[in-house]
Amino acid sequence: METIFSSGPRVRGRLASSYILAGWASVTALATISAILPRESLTFGMVALGPALAAPSACPVAVLAIGGYALATSFAVSTWQGLLGSAGQIFRLLFVAVAIVICWFLALHHQRMLRISRDAARERERLAAVAEQSSDAIIATTLDGIVTAWNGGAERMYGWRADEVIGRPFADLILPDGSRDIVQETPARLAAGEQITLSETSRVRKDGTTFLAAVTIWPVRDEHGVVVAAAATERDITEETTVRERTARADRMESLGQLAGGVAHDFNNLLAIILNYADFLADEVTGDAAEDLARIRNAADRARSLTNQLLLFAKSEPTQVEVIDLNQVVTEAVALLSRSIGENIRLVSRPAPEAMPVRANRGRLDQILLNLVINARDAMPEGGVVSMETDLVELGEGPSTAPPAGSYVQLTVSDTGCGMTAEVRDRLFEPFFTTKPADRGTGLGLATVYGIVGDAGGTIGVESAPGVGTTFRILLPSAAAAVTSPAGPAASDHGHGHGELIMVVEDDDFVSDLVIRVLRENGYRATAFGDDSLAALDMQDVALLLTDVVLRGRSGPMLASRLRARRPDLPVLFMSGYSDAEVRREHGIDIDVPILQKPFTAVELLAGVGEALNTAPVTHRAASN
Repeated sequence: METIFSSGPRVRGRLASSYILAGWASVTALATISAILPRESLTFGMVALGPALAAPSACPVAVLAIGGYALATSFAVSTWQGLLGSAGQIFRLLFVAVAIVICWFLALHHQRMLRISRDAARERERLAAVAEQSSDAIIATTLDGIVTAWNGGAERMYGWRADEVIGRPFADLILPDGSRDIVQETPARLAAGEQITLSETSRVRKDGTTFLAAVTIWPVRDEHGVVVAAAATERDITEETTVRERTARADRMESLGQLAGGVAHDFNNLLAIILNYADFLADEVTGDAAEDLARIRNAADRARSLTNQLLLFAKSEPTQVEVIDLNQVVTEAVALLSRSIGENIRLVSRPAPEAMPVRANRGRLDQILLNLVINARDAMPEGGVVSMETDLVELGEGPSTAPPAGSYVQLTVSDTGCGMTAEVRDRLFEPFFTTKPADRGTGLGLATVYGIVGDAGGTIGVESAPGVGTTFRILLPSAAAAVTSPAGPAASDHGHGHGELIMVVEDDDFVSDLVIRVLRENGYRATAFGDDSLAALDMQDVALLLTDVVLRGRSGPMLASRLRARRPDLPVLFMSGYSDAEVRREHGIDIDVPILQKPFTAVELLAGVGEALNTAPVTHRAASN
């Protein structure tokens, strides 16, 4: 029976046929012998051996057939010997019949056992196929760490074939040096029946590269419940971990961006006051006081630039997108940047021979190059070479972390500087992270680059090692449209008013006083209004509503809507210290509606007011004069 259970289908079929044939032959032989022997020997009952020999065939029908044949031959032989109706005949015929029934039950039991064994074997084969084709590594070892099983997933994950690892200690093959202590603790924990889960641990491939894996190890018990081995499933989570870290970094940067936008709003109001009052005093002071005032003005300009970087990092600075040749940007940047990086550093540009059109903001592209080149300069205090290259690359389908397939313009900025460690490289684009002294860096330069590139639909990568230098590779989607040159603003005179009444609505009294002073000193009638005076105001006399977007308890667009209900043609100019994109989205301001960004100088304020009046209906402007 054990032979039948452990054999294949064809072998089992041949063995069953052999048992049936043996049963039939034995019945025939025993019946013949019984017929020859004297009837006093009463040997015809020996034919019961035939069904017994057929029982291992696991075929109940065959057992019944052979049993019927044995019963018939026994009756025939005993009758021929003159024993018909005798006690000996009846007793032996009953013995044969009972033997047939017992053998039938045995064959039926064998058949069921064989079916169960066959189903179990098929299940084991399916499980073995699933384990072999699994993308996870499935490894079995003895308690002392010798590999006994190694599936296809383990071969693909680690690069070792099964015949190369079975019989060897797995710790010597896939564990980094720092993980050997864990192996020493594992056998005792497994022997105690504990399942071990490692959500993130390091592993080493055959070629020496390391990766992160999630590992589950459980004890394997024998039939007595004793732990005799260990089995483990291991899954490569390197890409998953990378995506999770990038998502977390993006969330942190978004939170910091929101914080930066809020800080920039209040800061912009203060800067507007500092910049303009410094300009007011510029013509009134001389000597050392004038130099001190110039330093104040320069510091305010630097603070204004820093605020712009904060808004840019938050992806909130207003942008005008156009199709532009990246080759042109790189070529024109050489002349400008060469004068700012020092004589001991050589700046080289290698633009591609054909046009490299991208859809982006020209100012932001310039800022990318400026930040990267300045970063390279600081990495080469003893001098070196900075190169800027452009090229067209075609990307196919890649992992989920890779850019989508398509055509990309690649901007490469590399230097021969000191390079950086892996730890610094991983944090390079975090806002406010810097390795420079406090007086030399804010930690926003590369974070700003990261924000600009992401906002343009591109990606940025960095390659660096200590003593080797650093290479930044930026991929921007290639623009299908032809390269166009940016059109400059039309020249017009917005410097002086002609008595127009400008209604100023601003929560910050200092900013409101500043705006009114600038306007009055340049030919406008300007005044600040509150809720009490709005109801009684003669709207026909107002040439322009100049209002902040965000006001206490209300908003500039809501105020403009109320006033335009009384005067539909009322010109409106919004101003804001928040980001352009943010206030437009939150307050529903159309992209064509101008917003004067704080901090503004007197020139910028007058230009915005003049532009808003010039686009007002002609009849209204005539009535104002």
